[in-house]
Amino acid sequence: MDARVVNVTNVQQRMDSPTLYQIRIKGHLDDSQASWFEGLTISNQEDGDALLTGPIQDQAALYGILNRISNLGLALISVNPVSQNDTKLKDKE
Repeated sequence: MDARVVNVTNVQQRMDSPTLYQIRIKGHLDDSQASWFEGLTISNQEDGDALLTGPIQDQAALYGILNRISNLGLALISVNPVSQNDTKLKDKE
């Protein structure tokens, strides 16, 4: 039997802190639709997609946002967690 040790403190800290996500949907969103995604920044991209970026507390909150996208009839393209290293690189560009 292979025993594994998990550092519960580190796991709990990661679960308690929000994760930064980028959610890409097909089509641009206007200012009136921003209230649907409170707490997320909406960036309309040149390729015709919209990028929703911001911290999401946990998977329940993420599923709530994904359900809202579906209920509004928007086409989901991708959902990606963004590491702190990725945001630092983008800030330098």
